[in-house]
Amino acid sequence: MGALGFIKGFSNFYRAKPRIKLCPYGCYIQRRALSRATSNPSADDSILPVLIVGAGPVGLVLSFLLTKLGVKCAVLEKSKAFSNQPQAHFINNRSMEIFRKLDGLAEEIQILQPPVDLWRKFIYCTSLTGPILGSVDHMQPQDFERIVSPTSVAHFSQYKLSRLLLKKLEDLNFCVCRPDSLGSHYNKPLKGRELLMEHECVSISASDQYVTVTAASYLKERRYVERNIHCSILIGADGAGSTVRRLVGINMEGEEDLQKLISVHFLSLDLGQYLLNERPGMLFFIFNTEAIGVLVAHNLQQGEFVLQMPFYPPQQSLADFSPEICKKLISKLVGRELSDVDVVDIRPWVMHAEVAEKFVSCNNQVILVGDAAHRFPPAGGFGMNTGIQDAHNLAWKIASVTKGIAPSSILNTYETERRPTAILNTALSVQNLKAAMGVPTALGLDPTVANSEGDFGWNIHNRSCTALRVSSK
Repeated sequence: MGALGFIKGFSNFYRAKPRIKLCPYGCYIQRRALSRATSNPSADDSILPVLIVGAGPVGLVLSFLLTKLGVKCAVLEKSKAFSNQPQAHFINNRSMEIFRKLDGLAEEIQILQPPVDLWRKFIYCTSLTGPILGSVDHMQPQDFERIVSPTSVAHFSQYKLSRLLLKKLEDLNFCVCRPDSLGSHYNKPLKGRELLMEHECVSISASDQYVTVTAASYLKERRYVERNIHCSILIGADGAGSTVRRLVGINMEGEEDLQKLISVHFLSLDLGQYLLNERPGMLFFIFNTEAIGVLVAHNLQQGEFVLQMPFYPPQQSLADFSPEICKKLISKLVGRELSDVDVVDIRPWVMHAEVAEKFVSCNNQVILVGDAAHRFPPAGGFGMNTGIQDAHNLAWKIASVTKGIAPSSILNTYETERRPTAILNTALSVQNLKAAMGVPTALGLDPTVANSEGDFGWNIHNRSCTALRVSSK
């Protein structure tokens, strides 16, 4: 196939009516006609062309693009189930442009997301029912007129995006499998279009011919088993704490441990309805004498929120943020009691501003994408978007190599093009973070003192936690 044929294969995605067929691994999937582009037969069917570690949005987007380009690939995911954590939520113009090519994904997101007037503002306030210090409308006229881009930005939680991507992959014959469902197929070579849950990458070795990944999982009665998977190219799409990155010895460069935070995922239709009527927005920066936090309104209509609060160990521990204490802190930030707060999850996390020293290693056989390659502060929403754009840059290059159109050296251009973008987005994220921190500073609160002296301008938050623990006993 010449270069022109390859390009036509990339742009001409078939849309055939799906039909149901039983997956050999015991899962029902939807069948459809294959893309015009098909992989060249491998001389050794035991070697999978591409193995992706990590089934987050970046790994799923990459697997979709590769499959559409006729490249056989499979995905390993160590988790038992897909997360229901909202996590990332802002999808920028470029990512939405890419989603237009994913069988109507952009259109589905635009239909399912909340109305734009409910999330276009960032609001700074002393409490959600108290005085507003200021607000910013982050939507510009050109966003609606589509002057710069043919599609608008979107506000759509990460777990909802993952569900849509999984449906797209099932439409392409992907089979979601677990260790026990594989049965006698467990140690057989992967054929492509498998998404293996509960499979953790525990070792990587590379030879001139292929990469060997050892994946570990547990069968019934917690019986530990391992399997070796041979692939031509290994993709690390396994997040900020990437195992692939660690196993191949790639270091991160930049600033680590910028801030420790507690993330509280909670539901409240009461709060959602109030904000819908009184002050709709996406982000609420709340500063008062009893609590400080940033509230992300993932969906006001559904009453789904994530509250981010500063966390200062060793002065504080996770025990300082029990569900009951979090409910009372939420009330402090809202400015009144809520009747229906349901705390779904509480988890600590650390903010970094780092980029991998290299994105491509092991003679172009191991490649990092997404958070495995770069870790940003959330200010600006660059994280998931940069990863999706990594996948888009990389997919056609991998396809051109597997089809014999280009030498493997073309994969080096992925790092050449994407690493400077990651460095730039890191700097922009840090700049946005510092700008946001200017508000508490203007209010006489100094969060930086905590890390150096053990007491801090936000110590009222510590004292309120202590008081709440006492009062709740």
